[in-house]
Amino acid sequence: MKKGAFTIFFNRKNQDKPEVVMLDTEVFACSQDECNGWMRKEFASDDLRCPLCGNETVAEVRELPQIE
Repeated sequence: MKKGAFTIFFNRKNQDKPEVVMLDTEVFACSQDECNGWMRKEFASDDLRCPLCGNETVAEVRELPQIE
């Protein structure tokens, strides 16, 4: 093993992590209670069907991380 390899590993854990910005985001969630499918409004399909089961979706607001 190279000398100094552990130093590099341990120094990385002390670096600051980027701050996660949470925003109220419009989403479409599946109307079926058994299904957990949902999609952000900006990525929703044209027919607004659930991406997992194909049922109707309803509009909701969820607190989600900002996408850059």
